[in-house]
Amino acid sequence: MNFLKHKILFRCDAANIPEIGTGHLYRCLTIAKVLQKKFRLKNKDIVFLIKSSNKFEKGIKILSFYKFKIIKIKDSKLIPNSPEEIKYFTRNKANLLIIDRLGKTNTNFFVRIKNSFKKKIIIDDSSATRKYFDLSLNPLIHNVAKFKKSHIGFKNLILPAFFTQKKFTEKRNNIFVFFGGYDAKNITLKVVKILNNLPIQLNLIIHDSLKEKIKKIYLRKNVFFFNNSNYLKLLQSSNIAIIAGGITLFDSIYFNKRIICIPQYKHQEINAKKIYVKKAINLIKVNDKNFKDLLIKTFVNTYENRKMKQQIKVIQNRIINTAMLKKTFKLIANLYEQSKS
Repeated sequence: MNFLKHKILFRCDAANIPEIGTGHLYRCLTIAKVLQKKFRLKNKDIVFLIKSSNKFEKGIKILSFYKFKIIKIKDSKLIPNSPEEIKYFTRNKANLLIIDRLGKTNTNFFVRIKNSFKKKIIIDDSSATRKYFDLSLNPLIHNVAKFKKSHIGFKNLILPAFFTQKKFTEKRNNIFVFFGGYDAKNITLKVVKILNNLPIQLNLIIHDSLKEKIKKIYLRKNVFFFNNSNYLKLLQSSNIAIIAGGITLFDSIYFNKRIICIPQYKHQEINAKKIYVKKAINLIKVNDKNFKDLLIKTFVNTYENRKMKQQIKVIQNRIINTAMLKKTFKLIANLYEQSKS
């Protein structure tokens, strides 16, 4: 059986669609960069199998920046686990397969693709089929059955922040506002409009995809825009992060930020509540009738409480730290090492 077509194949997507956004792709990119560095792999050794049309074009734009090989799925309506998707897997055999997406993988799918890959990893899947993979990671989706090769919980997170030093200059007036690769509920604009009227001089840091919308607001605050290349740098420089419940929440926890979390989706809210009860973050729901007043009160209290930083640091480090990240990456690296033989 020929496993030489690819060394590593990732199956994930990024899109302007609720529950997808860009988190799965950035998580896979983080794994790709870790394995590339550890095993001195070339870009051509790593391939991303992703949807590429309509609302999924975002994934192509992101990957073009990192220059990894891409296999395009032009059918944006391709159904996971379908015979059509199975063909993409069996035509692109690899030593290591990594699938990262929400949902449930079925047993028939696994049986059909298993002989096309020496080792197989699945991330945040909810199915019982997870037990057949060589490694199952559930850092964000926890309400799943426990199996021998499964690892469940925040300690199994995979974060882009892993590549940065935790030494940085933080500016008190820098406020990082980000609600993922797809802000389905326009929470960013709601937050910016509220902060804009506060009698505090702030520097708002916002994703550059929102430039045109932000320009339509009469701003009394300074605004700086970030992109893929300076995301982590500007997050690090911020005093407070106002964010949803995806990967950026955990990057912010890793950097020991004071956080106001406003989840977009149910699974984000579930995870945010688990962290909130540990007193590591503030939590607000965008659908609350008194959302504006809650945000103002929470922000002012967080901004003025200078002791909060040290109070939450110890708690946040128990949730995620460098040692935990290294352990998860080691699990993945060990499987890649085994797949080479």
